Amino acid sequence: MVAPAVPAQAATSLTVTPITWDMVGLDSNNVNVGPNRFPVGVKVCNTGDTAATNVTATFAWTSANIYIDLQAGTNSSVALGAIAGGACAEAFFNVEIVRNASAYTASRRYVITATDSGSGASATSPTPRQIYVERLVSQNRNSTTSILVNGTAIPGGTVQDLLLGGTYTFTLNSATSTQGYEQLETFLGLPNSVFQVQSVSTTYSSNTSPYIEDPPVGGATHPQLYADACLWDADPSSPNYRSCLAGSFKTGGTNSTVYTIKIIGGSGQTYDMQPMLYDFSGSSFHYNADFGTSTRKVRIAAAASMSMTKSFNPKSIAPGGESTLSFTVTNPNAIAVSGVNFTDPLPTGMSVASTPSISYSGCGSGTFSPTPVSGSTTLSFSNGTLAANGTCTISIKVKTEANT
Repeated sequence: MVAPAVPAQAATSLTVTPITWDMVGLDSNNVNVGPNRFPVGVKVCNTGDTAATNVTATFAWTSANIYIDLQAGTNSSVALGAIAGGACAEAFFNVEIVRNASAYTASRRYVITATDSGSGASATSPTPRQIYVERLVSQNRNSTTSILVNGTAIPGGTVQDLLLGGTYTFTLNSATSTQGYEQLETFLGLPNSVFQVQSVSTTYSSNTSPYIEDPPVGGATHPQLYADACLWDADPSSPNYRSCLAGSFKTGGTNSTVYTIKIIGGSGQTYDMQPMLYDFSGSSFHYNADFGTSTRKVRIAAAASMSMTKSFNPKSIAPGGESTLSFTVTNPNAIAVSGVNFTDPLPTGMSVASTPSISYSGCGSGTFSPTPVSGSTTLSFSNGTLAANGTCTISIKVKTEANT
């Protein structure tokens, strides 16, 4: 009897795909105003069936240029951790252009390599690729609408406090011309040594391009900062380099770029979030005229440990009696803390009373989940938010068995 063949499981296999625009620049009239820092990002995917256990993405220059370098403090390697088969992760590095008129038309080649220390699998971004410095024209039709952290708008001129180790949603809402542009990139200037990007996506109200992922009628949702609507030629060895290969398809209009970010460094420091929209349309490159006035500031605070106490009232009850169990969670930090969770198994012989009479105070939207019912013996609280230097108090009635 011949045993049926068993398909071999594919080993870990990595790919590295650019997800940002290699065209950067300085203001066309005055190099001392406007942007000079730009993200360079890749999507690292595991196309095999075996999980990659410890992936690192590393940026390296393959040519020299005194006007183009990584921003001071940018990590040249980003730890992406485990990537399951069929899954992807993103790595971003910040490039900085020297504010000097001689930097116009300068270029510098680079490569990004992803390596899995567990399997030994590795891959590189396409070569040749290079950063190229354009003349950017300040454009009023590109503008910042709002910047939000965890859904709350951050007014200009204020400082938003963030906790080291916390994970936040940053949203950049912006506007371009109604029809959009052949090339468009929207982003916040975030150094990777402090802000670790977990994911990013952008929505556009207008889209005519077949090259933007998931294009519904009248708009698009795109898991990138960069909208390559016209199939840009990024190969410096190509005769069509720095031009559209697929006509005048456009994306833009009303845009919303959403980051999920973990704070991994920078305790005690304040950083600028500089919203940037830049595009290619017609034959020139443009950026938002409000670049210098729409900056928001964030300050990183080290997280102090929260504390929790619990008590019973009354403290002594007869067998089969009831008592109110209270939890008090204290936030000693000068900023609000979200995502507060705890689990508490009740003592043997104790359970939730027939009428739990649950109450919450100062806990935000946090609740017991699942909701305790009569006879429950474990309490699980989740999604609590505590104000700066605030407390969250939760109470619930419990009972003991008749013979306890």
